[in-house]
Amino acid sequence: MIAKLSVIVPIYNVEKYLDKCLASLVNQTMKEIEIICVNDGSTDHSQDIVEEYQKKFPGKIIGLMKKNGGLADARNYGLAHANGDYVAFIDSDDWVEADMFKVMYQQVVKKQADVVVCDMQYVYESGETKFVPGGEFTETNVSNDPLIITINNSACNKLFKRSLFDDVKFPKGLWYEDLGCVPIVLAKANKIVKVNHVFYNYFQRAGSIMHTPSDKIFDIYRALDLVKSYVVKNKIPCLDEVNYMFVEHGAKLTTQRIREYQNGREVFLNQNITTLSSKYPKWIKNKYINTYSKKEKVLMYLLYLRQFKLVLWLYDRK
Repeated sequence: MIAKLSVIVPIYNVEKYLDKCLASLVNQTMKEIEIICVNDGSTDHSQDIVEEYQKKFPGKIIGLMKKNGGLADARNYGLAHANGDYVAFIDSDDWVEADMFKVMYQQVVKKQADVVVCDMQYVYESGETKFVPGGEFTETNVSNDPLIITINNSACNKLFKRSLFDDVKFPKGLWYEDLGCVPIVLAKANKIVKVNHVFYNYFQRAGSIMHTPSDKIFDIYRALDLVKSYVVKNKIPCLDEVNYMFVEHGAKLTTQRIREYQNGREVFLNQNITTLSSKYPKWIKNKYINTYSKKEKVLMYLLYLRQFKLVLWLYDRK
């Protein structure tokens, strides 16, 4: 069987979740797929689970082993071994619905799509779910709609034409590897198609509360620097939209996380806005800020004016 689609699953110490993930993949109604399991140096029994599936599904499961290098490195390693003309990425503690690849690949055939996007949902340990839209569009590309690069930047709710990654890789060593890669791939795609169905289940593991901001959050800017550099170098007409991502991820979404912190909040806001302003000095003038609500606009101006005590007061009142 020749695989039309390569599904890449990076694996690192997920013995508790891996069976559910792989079961959802081998039971896909689309049969012409290969499942590339990249063991990224696991020290638990994850490899045993992969080998059990290889025995049950010979030819379907491809097992690769490498030294630990992180999620991005494992994905890139899987890409280098992919045989399908299209690829998908699944995190090893998540699972997908049985018809996901059949329905999405039908759009590849029907519309000659380079990228197909579906909706997803967060699934919490309590069993509660939260809908996460993949974007509100039917069929487009960056020339028709430059904002398409700003949609949900997860790699996991999409099918990609493999050749889109010929000169693009997931950035190794960054927390936000999707943000540093997926917008570039979307900018390159000739046709992006949306399927309005929740196919991807993104499991939210319970974690400890982060009392103090981590410097890792500033990887957002390193990731977006990669996107901006690619867009400028290749003269792709979406620079305003990339700059908007600096505002959206750097000012708006990052600042929202102060609710999670108990210590160092004002210092964090100062570091964040200083970093944003060094990357994009006139960020407050980005035209897409006009799409924000009145309250969001006020918060953006207060951040720009470095009125951090007022910002914290407003957030604490929510």
